[in-house]
Amino acid sequence: MSDGRQDASMDHPRHHHEKRRLMLTQVLRSPVLNPAGTEVGRVEDFIVKLADGAYPPVKGLKVRVGAQDVFVGKDLIERLEPGGVRLNTHTLRTEAFQRRPGEVLLAADVLGRHLVDVAKGRIVQAHDLVLAPSVDGWYLAGIDRSPQAMLRRLVPRRGRPDLRRHVILDWKDVQPFVGHVPTAKLLMPLQRLRRLHPAQIADIVEGASHEEGQEIIEAVESDPALTADIFEELDPEHQVEFIKSKSNEDAAQILERMAPDDAADLLSELDQERRKPVFDMMSAGQQHKLRKLLQYHPTTAGGMMSPDYVWVIRGATVDMALEAVRIDDKTPHQLLNTVFVTEQEGRYVGSIGVADLLKADHTSRVDDLQLTNCFVHGNADFVDATLMMADYNLTALAVTDAAENLIGAISSDDVIEALVPEEWRARVEASTGV
Repeated sequence: MSDGRQDASMDHPRHHHEKRRLMLTQVLRSPVLNPAGTEVGRVEDFIVKLADGAYPPVKGLKVRVGAQDVFVGKDLIERLEPGGVRLNTHTLRTEAFQRRPGEVLLAADVLGRHLVDVAKGRIVQAHDLVLAPSVDGWYLAGIDRSPQAMLRRLVPRRGRPDLRRHVILDWKDVQPFVGHVPTAKLLMPLQRLRRLHPAQIADIVEGASHEEGQEIIEAVESDPALTADIFEELDPEHQVEFIKSKSNEDAAQILERMAPDDAADLLSELDQERRKPVFDMMSAGQQHKLRKLLQYHPTTAGGMMSPDYVWVIRGATVDMALEAVRIDDKTPHQLLNTVFVTEQEGRYVGSIGVADLLKADHTSRVDDLQLTNCFVHGNADFVDATLMMADYNLTALAVTDAAENLIGAISSDDVIEALVPEEWRARVEASTGV
């Protein structure tokens, strides 16, 4: 490279002299002095290389010398302290600074920006950055997300109040968004996101900018099941926002893996010209389920139900009912605690909880037990379904067609989700990092 830099090894930093740690804002725009104490420039930025699971080592400084930015390698730094940098040389290379592949500038790319707290599954803001020393030099140790740190960053140095409170997060617990850095070449790591629940990842996406959310969506796309789970948890606005960027084939693959009721809702949100091409790319089984759901208004029992549920025919034994639960791989988890019973031709008979089945004689016929025969028609409105579940303390409610054939089931989760007020969906913690 024209600025004469050499790569240094990325040894794991060995902690010592913890009391000497610095905040980035204590050094930015500070004078850079030569061994004689003469100012030769000002600190513009710190250069690090990010690495998954490691503390990024400081490779050097970007220093403003006259009207030009130059690179000062870490080996030329004699002392780094609040308010100034002392060099061990009188001579600096004068080639203009150029960012090398894989390099990130702490002030330009990280300071003041959003990061993902992968320990708590939320977005935080880096109001300041913590630098710590090791025998190999300095490294990025963490971030300060406290409001006081924001004041330190925004208020001119001479006017800053003495604000010593810190809310430090270890760098190993955070993940930066670096999609805006063309040379970073470090994607949001899938293995770190997998530690979070899909609902937490959805919260992060909803609290992020579009570009940041897109970075997460792209990071998980190699795991189709996780991608579908995240789309199920996103609010409709963000579902549509990110499905728009997908090809029809990719959109169909996501909808294919989503729960049918969620997939039907999202399919109905797509632009008219995209619905049929996307629908036609899905499997015949998923198409059949979606057709059943799409004939009902989303606010009716039929629009809320899941077409997947555990059922047995009248005359089945308790053992047969429990086996049906055990081998089921389609029904949502929240509906696996109920077994529905029908006549041979599909007419609804009743339902029974798995807990009751476990307590019963396993050779008994299910329809000889005390069944709950509550149900609603597909066209019943949300209020009717909710009141029925509340009155009978049901965690799952059967939905039938006009001939009282079983066509689906509503879970208590479906009801709770529909009851949550819109203002509660702001999810303040995810969007502010508080």
